[in-house]
Amino acid sequence: MKYLKAVLIILAGSYSVTYHAYSQTKPSLQKSIISEKIAVLKYHDHLDTLELPVVSDKYPALKKALSYKNIFYGDDLPDVVKNYADCECGITSLGYKVTFESRDILSIKIYVETAAAYPDDGEEWFTLNISSGKPYPLSREINARGLKWLFDNYKAELRKRIYKYKSENLDEDIDVYNELKAAIDSLHSDELFGKYVFTNQGIVLSIEKILPHAIQNMEPDRDVLIPFDKLKTYKVPGALVVK
Repeated sequence: MKYLKAVLIILAGSYSVTYHAYSQTKPSLQKSIISEKIAVLKYHDHLDTLELPVVSDKYPALKKALSYKNIFYGDDLPDVVKNYADCECGITSLGYKVTFESRDILSIKIYVETAAAYPDDGEEWFTLNISSGKPYPLSREINARGLKWLFDNYKAELRKRIYKYKSENLDEDIDVYNELKAAIDSLHSDELFGKYVFTNQGIVLSIEKILPHAIQNMEPDRDVLIPFDKLKTYKVPGALVVK
């Protein structure tokens, strides 16, 4: 990867044509229906890179679900390249990680960095049916009793993390603690179950950032791994992942 980026940087220094000149697709290191495309962003002499997931043409519905417009918040790749070239703003970096892949289901995290009034970063989590490209709901794996257990377990774990942070940072503003606690207390199951991925170890649940940008470093880790062993009791007939 470092060698590839170095080559692209050299090319970008002498090339000034369309974004196609800065792109190259390569297969993943492990066998996967996802390959990787590197696109270089250029603003004067400053370069950034996008590491883009590319779905095999054999899976058109999944390819559409993970299209550039869907991972670029409605923009296409030429729009992102042009925006960066104009102001070094908008999407400035992108990466991804396939956390789970089976014959039927794909889970992938997309990592995005942006620049506007201030730099920011975020994650998009997708768990999709490979053949249809549609989001794969947890209810296809876990029954209603299990979903309630997951929801309650997640909230209890986040409350512990928030309280631990408070006890270790006694000088911090109490309002930060109260805001974090209130967000977890008012959490809805739809919000929680809308952001999850499978891994080889289990299910990872998470929620979006809670605190304002300036103090987000005060948030505890919002990701919680639930091992498959704890979910077997709750699996529904026909579950594809939980065994």
